[in-house]
Parts: sequence; structure tokens; C-alpha cells
Amino acid sequence: MADETSPTPESWEQIVARFARFSGVVGEVDDPLTWGLDLVEEEVTGVSDSADPTEERFLRSYRTFSGETVEVETLRLPATPAQIEDIVRAACSGALVAPLHADVDPAAPPEMADVAELAESYQDYRSAMRAIVAEVDDVPCETKQFRVDGTTKRCMRVTVRNVTAVYSPAADRAVVVTGPTDLVDRVDVITRPIRNLLHGEEGPRF
Repeated sequence: MADETSPTPESWEQIVARFARFSGVVGEVDDPLTWGLDLVEEEVTGVSDSADPTEERFLRSYRTFSGETVEVETLRLPATPAQIEDIVRAACSGALVAPLHADVDPAAPPEMADVAELAESYQDYRSAMRAIVAEVDDVPCETKQFRVDGTTKRCMRVTVRNVTAVYSPAADRAVVVTGPTDLVDRVDVITRPIRNLLHGEEGPRF
């Protein structure tokens, strides 16, 4: 069987064009150092030509000094009411699954580990993922309040194992905030015109 071809990496121009589609405001944590957060990732995720426009998002990922992660995703277009619960559950599941990624790398070359051990680890990983998704699906979502830009908004959220994911309207878009419950409940999320916070003057101009 022929080897699968790897996807062609995006060019710098394509990356800038994807950011340009988010022209307007995007979410961020206001004064992240107050909460011991450091911005570690800033990118557009998802597929731009998908039938579901909520798949394309602007992500800002923050990490605490102890290694916990808080993510603020801005949806280019708000979700429909029927989509919101699935989005919240997927965000919570993703946050809970993330630590498992460090335990197994299915793409690791055979010389790095015994193939049988890799296969067993990968199956354990898949089983753990399915268990987490099932656990999140069993927990009811809640409709509560969440502050964006200093204004309390009606949101949907779910909390599992002290990890919370929140979907909230934000300007003419929406944000999904995911992380440890105590941080999600306390951080100040704001929207500002899109700009490069992580790479400074050397990064792309949005």
C-alpha cells in the first residue's frame, strides 16, 4: 500500500490570509500575569472552507506557572443554538484528553520504542479518550452567567473533574473559554481588535 502523503504546510501568505478573515475583535485574557498566565500559543485553527463556519477559530492559549492551560477561542461566526452544547462538550473533552497526548505519540518512529509497546499505549490512549468523552456527555450542561468585556452575558457551560468549558456571546462573535474551573470563573475575558500578542513586531500583521 502506498504511503499516505503528508498535507502540504501552509505558506506564510496563506497563514496571514487566514488571520485576515478574523478582521475585527477577538477574545483574550485581560492582564494575564495577574492570574499567573503566560501566552504560549496564538493561531487560527479549523478549516476555512468547512460547511460549519464555527470550526474556524482564533485561539489564544495560556499556561500557568504550574502547567495548567487556559484557552480562549474566538468563533468567527456565532454558533446556532443547536450547536452550542456540542461545542461546549467538545471543548471540555479536549481539555481533559490533552494530558494524554504526552503519554503516546502514534507518529513516533519505530526505533524510538518497541512497536508492540507503542501499539498497546495507543490502544490505551484511545480507550481513555472514549471514556472521557462518555463522562463529559453524562454531565448536564448549565446555563449561567459569564462576564465578557465587563458585561454579564448568558452562557452555557459544563464542568467535569474541575475543568470547565464556557460558550458565551462576545461582540458580534462568540468565545469558548476552557480551563481549570477556578481560573475560568475568575479571569477577565475581553475582546480587542485582532493583533499579534505572541510574536510582537516580528510576527505577521493582522
